[in-house]
Amino acid sequence: MIKHFFSLLILTIFFGCSPIKKINSNVISGEFDKAINKTISELKKTKNKKKIIQYESILLDIYNRSVISSKDVIGRLKKDGNPEYFDDIYFEYNKLIDRENKLKNISNERLKFNFENYDSELINYRYKASEYLLNISKSLISSNNKYDYRNAYEYLMVIESINPNYLETRSLINLCLMNGSDKILLSLLNDSKSIIHEEFENDLLNINSYDLNSKWKNFYTKNNRYEGNYDYFIDLSFKSFLISPERIVEKEVEREKNIIDGWTYQLDSDGNVMKDSLGNDIKIDKIVTISAKTIEFFQSKSATVLAEVRYLDSQKNIIDKFPLDSEFWFRNIYLEFWGDIRALTKGEIKLSKKSFIPFPSDEILIYNNSENIKRKLKSIIKSFR
Repeated sequence: MIKHFFSLLILTIFFGCSPIKKINSNVISGEFDKAINKTISELKKTKNKKKIIQYESILLDIYNRSVISSKDVIGRLKKDGNPEYFDDIYFEYNKLIDRENKLKNISNERLKFNFENYDSELINYRYKASEYLLNISKSLISSNNKYDYRNAYEYLMVIESINPNYLETRSLINLCLMNGSDKILLSLLNDSKSIIHEEFENDLLNINSYDLNSKWKNFYTKNNRYEGNYDYFIDLSFKSFLISPERIVEKEVEREKNIIDGWTYQLDSDGNVMKDSLGNDIKIDKIVTISAKTIEFFQSKSATVLAEVRYLDSQKNIIDKFPLDSEFWFRNIYLEFWGDIRALTKGEIKLSKKSFIPFPSDEILIYNNSENIKRKLKSIIKSFR
């Protein structure tokens, strides 16, 4: 009792110190493992012998408190006798063992912990908890209800975490994932007057490219159908495909620039070469005016897709719908010139190296919308439910 009080006194003395303040706060709130980790961290950092002794005393006090707390929890849960608490008892024993393993390496002559062996109790309650949770899971699974499958999955995952591959746990986990998930069929509908080409359709129906599947949602298409009833349907209905005319806009510009083109001698009024103070001939830059005529060509063509996303229930009643539109532009700029290339800007010289590109077909432009459509469709699906 006196030793316990002394440790509390140390905590109080150092309360103004930031690390001790945090440790004390963790202890007061019952977060013993955080307090232990913080104290060990401070022990490793400090080089001051006096502080080392103080931290060791604090660590011993926190450990003793943690053991008392865990044993108190275990005692109350055992006394209750409710099998629902078997996994809680297991986790408390696991905490006790984890703390011992953490503190074994820092024990010394001053810092001696009273360790106990909890292995048999840990194993006992691992199997008690596993058996109880497995029975609960099987009972839920027997109802053949989607949401009961999901609840059973959570119990089975607890078993898997404490007792991996226990009996038929893993096969039941897979069963719950399959039967507890929503099955959703994604379909394309053509409500436009245009033909949807197969390549475009297959790209949009490549469900793996959407990364939509999650624990409780599985998406299917006509290319990978589910042999059973669907819970929801998502229809991507195309309303129209708008193709702009092929356009070439021309812009004509004339360039003129004065540049240095070599040098010449500076002459006096009599036509004689002038001399500088050292008797050398005076040379001056030869300025010439150059010019060029340019025609800049702007090619453009676009494809706009107008569609609607409809979310339907298992009876194909519309739950919600969202507009979806996408636009893809083909653009190309190139330049032709006549005259002296030195009269052009850097940008114009770069464009002069480009040339006319044949306009893409309507089908290619529509196909190039597919990535944008998939991105928008994924965003709509992710935002719903």
